[in-house]
This record gives sequence, C-alpha cells and structure tokens, in this order.
Amino acid sequence: MTISPRPHRGGAAGRVARAAMELGDLVHGPVLPPYTADAAVELLRTTSIGRPPSRLVAVVGATGTPDVVATLTWANEHDAEVVVLDPHTAQPPSRSGRPTVALSLARADRVVVRDGLVHAGVGAAWSQVRRVVGAGGGTVRVPRRPDTVADAPGAGGLRGVTLVTGDGVVHHLAGAHPDPELWWAFRCRPEAVGVVTEVVLDADGAGPALLAAESTDGDEARFAALARRHDPADVLGLPA
Repeated sequence: MTISPRPHRGGAAGRVARAAMELGDLVHGPVLPPYTADAAVELLRTTSIGRPPSRLVAVVGATGTPDVVATLTWANEHDAEVVVLDPHTAQPPSRSGRPTVALSLARADRVVVRDGLVHAGVGAAWSQVRRVVGAGGGTVRVPRRPDTVADAPGAGGLRGVTLVTGDGVVHHLAGAHPDPELWWAFRCRPEAVGVVTEVVLDADGAGPALLAAESTDGDEARFAALARRHDPADVLGLPA
C-alpha cells in the first residue's frame, strides 16, 4: 500500500514521490512519506537513529523477508541507504548525504510450525509464538520478557535465522551453514551483519540456547571484510 506524498517545494518532492511509487510497487507493506503522521508513528518506535536522516524519502513497513529484499535491492539500484528501525540497535547517522529509506520490521510477525520447527518473524510477540506452538501440542522455551522476537533473537531453542545482507541476498543461517563467517558474525553482533527477518526454533523446546560468540578488537577486520563482501554499496552502513 502506498500513501501518495503531498507536493512541496524543491527536489525533495520528486525524490519522495518516486520512492513512494517505485517501492509501493515492490513491497506488500505500507510505504509512508516521511512527513506524514503514520511515518512519525513508525519513527517513534525506535531511538536507534536519533533524529530522522535529512534526506529520508520513505518509511517502509516490511511484512517479511521479501519486502526487506525488495527494499534493499531498490536502495542498491538508486544509490540510497537503509536505516533499520530497531529500538535495540544504535545505527550510526548517515554521513554520505544519500537518500535514505527507514525500514520497520514490526509487521514481520508471521509465526508457523513446520516439520517440528517454529518459524517466527522478528516482529512477532513471544506470547504469540507460545500460542501458535501450544495450539499444535508443542512447547517452546522463550522469554516472557522482552516482548518481541526482535528483543531476544538468540532465545533458547534457536536453530537458525533468516538474514538479508545489504546486497539484498537472503541467507538461511544455522550451525552447519556453508558460510561460517556470517554465522559467527551473527552470534557476535546480530545487528552488524544484515537484517534478521526470522528465527527458527525447536517446537519441542529441546534445543540449546544460542551461545553468543565473543569478538575482540582484532575481529574488526573480519567484520569489515564481511561488509565489503555482502554490502559493497554500503547500503546498511555496517559495521559501525
């Protein structure tokens, strides 16, 4: 869904209108012009970006992984940046002056149980995860606080995650993933390797809690190498 932007003076009007039209054709969630009340509500969900970027052209309410892929792909094609509205991640302010899209994952809240595994979007409430699993006769070891999957993506029973890197590529990460560097980086700093859209949990609660990997000062080069490989256009501006 796209809300048509109101006209205003200067080249910003054209950028906002084009972003709304193009992104609105690509994503299932809402595409909100930055000066609307609805966009302000989305931006107020987080303190991670401080004040909105000066060249903010749209706020996208992603409903799942495909919307995230579409937004990042659009940003790569239009020399733009993407700021993820995550209340727990301090993403540095843009210094490039490029057009910026704010990406909200609050609507990525689908929860399904398949083959003994729970697939939960990061916008889902943990209470919703418990209800869905319980309806199928299973149990899942999840925290009662914080409230959403995004608050604690490494909760007990984690088997893997779906991650979208800055180049718009989807990675289904797990312990046996063929890219051990991405799996290591996620365990060190989930916010510094891409956009996590979904977690995969054991439906019977038997899986071990995710053990976070520790990074050292010498690991900054590893994060930088991952950023160059998976986000060459610096769309996400990571790592900090």
